[in-house]
Amino acid sequence: MTETTPNRCAAAHHDDPTPCEGPHDAVLIRDRQMSRARDAMTEGITGCVHHGARMLASIDGARVYPGSVPGAATSVRAAADSIRPFCWYENAPRTEPSQLSHAENRAAGHI
Repeated sequence: MTETTPNRCAAAHHDDPTPCEGPHDAVLIRDRQMSRARDAMTEGITGCVHHGARMLASIDGARVYPGSVPGAATSVRAAADSIRPFCWYENAPRTEPSQLSHAENRAAGHI
């Protein structure tokens, strides 16, 4: 997933056809196993705001950290709340809570 083209950030999934929005290092995404205190050697994945939000929505337990753009981490967190996991798979069935966005799960009373 870290492979990228010059026009796409490292957070852009290879199956996601959408372009980046803003700097490619606006935020840092880490999964639940990577914390700053516990694993300083693991950097995580940098990404633009758009792909950072999509990655955050798709990885259970992921966290977003500030990158090169002030306030971008907050924007990514807010955007990810309403994005379904792996949203670029538009024809995928969305029947289980794990396939819905956090906002959809809250509205349905799942969380």
